[in-house]
Amino acid sequence: MKKIVILIMLFMSCAALWAQDTNDLLNKLVEKNVLTQAEADELRDSAKEEKKSTATQTVEKVRNFFNSPYLQIGGNGQLMYKYSSVDNVHHDFKAKNLFISINGKLNDSFRYGFLAELVNPSVQEFWGEWTAAKEFNLKVGQFKSPFTLESQLVPATLETAAYSRTISNLVGYAGEDDVLKKQNNKNNFGRDAGVMISGELVSAKSHNLIQYSAGMFQGTGVATGETNNSKDFAGMLLLQPVKGLRIGGGAYFGEASYIKSGETEVADHVRNRWYLSADYKSDRFNARTEWIHGNDGGIDKEGLYALGMYYIMPKKLNVLGKVDYYNKNKDMNSEAIDYTVGLNYYFYPMCRVQLNYTYSDFSTKWDAPNASTVFAQLQIAF
Repeated sequence: MKKIVILIMLFMSCAALWAQDTNDLLNKLVEKNVLTQAEADELRDSAKEEKKSTATQTVEKVRNFFNSPYLQIGGNGQLMYKYSSVDNVHHDFKAKNLFISINGKLNDSFRYGFLAELVNPSVQEFWGEWTAAKEFNLKVGQFKSPFTLESQLVPATLETAAYSRTISNLVGYAGEDDVLKKQNNKNNFGRDAGVMISGELVSAKSHNLIQYSAGMFQGTGVATGETNNSKDFAGMLLLQPVKGLRIGGGAYFGEASYIKSGETEVADHVRNRWYLSADYKSDRFNARTEWIHGNDGGIDKEGLYALGMYYIMPKKLNVLGKVDYYNKNKDMNSEAIDYTVGLNYYFYPMCRVQLNYTYSDFSTKWDAPNASTVFAQLQIAF
């Protein structure tokens, strides 16, 4: 009976004191001996919990909206300190990359994706993909071409703070010898506009034995118009005899338009590649190696790297070693070898601190002094 009387009195008081907030109302009811102080405090706590619960539900609704299967928003960035023993500026500290991504699916068969880089503003990806079955996918837009294993990794998943010299110069990144960068003066991150088919074939108990991808691409890099009347081909075939181990290779045939050394005008030059790839992944140990032969306008180039990485603390701390050989002109044997050791510490999923040391040994034909480089990099991702 007392609870009923209390509720009636509370309702009547609310009607009379509608302009006062809840706290003042409860204080008034305590003064009139309608509620005890303990009952008033209990009602206050209950109201706070209800408000907190409502706010939490609102946050969850917003989070679920932006991270549903139909819409996922994410991003990652790297803040880098670099020491070089040979650069004019020995110490450099800057924001290296900042990527913002939007992707999702419209239904079980169609996916889409957008990716922008904001430090050096550019649209990196814009694509749609239709999946008929695991054996056949059709992708159209601007995205990473099927061109080596390391190139398929993004900075947020790359083991080291920088891509291999071999990849940077032969696969369309920002290497000083990269002819695609000479064409559009951009870091293309291995991306291009085109159409690609891909899939996985021959199912085993725990994995698929064959992975393939092949496509036609414009050959000009990201957000760059066509420069000639030809299109480039890129393809890769991988065999996975046991789970975690992949062996294969591929080819790239195309052209790039730039001013070749010794010439004065922009012209189309052949840009062809052949490569062999292999990688192995387990819970504690990862390894990868690739060999690439290139022909840029009649100049033969070659690269070979090998990487090994071991987790001292699963998913938290790993150490790595990498050797990278690159020859930018085989006729002259203009060679460089990079020896890298490093570690990655993950303080949150996809968020890490990286520390790398690289010693670069250049041949006399390269005409550069040997160098020591230290990278310390902070990565934040969401």
